[in-house]
Amino acid sequence: MSSRRSFLQKILFGASTVGAPKFKRDFHKELGVKPFINAIGSYSSLGGEEMWPEVIEAMDYAVQNKADMEDLHDAVGNRIAELVGSEYACVTAGATSAIILSVAGCMSGLNKEILETLPHPPVGTKNEVILQRSHQYLYDRALRVPGAKLVMVDTEEDLLNAINEKTAMMFYVRKMEGEIPLEHWIKIGKEQNIPTLCDAATTVPPIQNLLDTVKLGFDLCCFSGGKGLRGPYSAGLLLGRKDLIIAAKANGSPNHKSVGRAMKVAPEEYLGMMVAVEQSLLHDEAADMKDYYRITNDMAAEISKLDGVTADVLTSEQQGMEPYVNVDWDQEKYKISKDGLKLALRNGEPCIELRAMFLSFGELHLTGHMLKPGEEKIVARRVIEILLESKVLL
Repeated sequence: MSSRRSFLQKILFGASTVGAPKFKRDFHKELGVKPFINAIGSYSSLGGEEMWPEVIEAMDYAVQNKADMEDLHDAVGNRIAELVGSEYACVTAGATSAIILSVAGCMSGLNKEILETLPHPPVGTKNEVILQRSHQYLYDRALRVPGAKLVMVDTEEDLLNAINEKTAMMFYVRKMEGEIPLEHWIKIGKEQNIPTLCDAATTVPPIQNLLDTVKLGFDLCCFSGGKGLRGPYSAGLLLGRKDLIIAAKANGSPNHKSVGRAMKVAPEEYLGMMVAVEQSLLHDEAADMKDYYRITNDMAAEISKLDGVTADVLTSEQQGMEPYVNVDWDQEKYKISKDGLKLALRNGEPCIELRAMFLSFGELHLTGHMLKPGEEKIVARRVIEILLESKVLL
């Protein structure tokens, strides 16, 4: 079957099973945790993506078959590097952890005097991270965790003037733009012998984006493990130069005096991430995209039947070219704001979660790739019901 959901149902629950699996206990019900329909996507606040069945199997194997952690981590790193064409790789406790450990590694190298004193390194330590002002974002605090100072630049001239003996790293966010093109950023880093780190956490799928980012020439790049790669949610990947990754690992668990000691990665996450990469490289992403278009087109067709309402299926590079439904309506006919409709969906029955307004630039977006079979009909119906409740009677 081409559908990811149909495939998962066959693998996990048997070919004749329809819907969710049956468990001995309904933990969410016992705990009073409200279920929801996910019309956003694989966001952190909602628990990420479904793991591949093969990832679950690999994690179960690791739980029951123990190995030396350092040996396992190194072997997994070599295998992932081989798969993606990187010099080396390591599994981290998420993409943010990869950023923290990368900065720490570029500051300390393998110098124990520095490594064991971060985030308060000795005088003279390289502790400056340069980034474009337009790349300052929600997670830039991760750059500061090891004790780094952020240096903002706008132009290439600014960048060249900012580089000095205290520069530890140049940081770039893959989905953001700025006056300095990506290729120039990498080139200047190499010419000045300054390590470059690329945050490409949410650029997968498609998996080709990961492979392409590795080829660009960044010294390091990081990715989320539990979103598009469909690995363990609390894991991530750091790819790139072996010497820099070894230094990054030295700043993490299980090294007792390291700044990243709390960022543990379990053996099941090592194997889980390795298998997640393997499966992502094998998977038919085109079939997934075809399924997403069917779901979003179906929702748009139903919602568009309302007078004064438009529902267009769109894509954007910021959202990984995944189709979504942009819903708009005549405010004279329907007296509800877009934020009001979003809240009504969240507070209704069933609870339906949509993309935050700041992520959708004030528009109302419905996505399809996290919806279970049949949920697209529920989402469309609830949008229609709420709009009709707000309709102005003439």
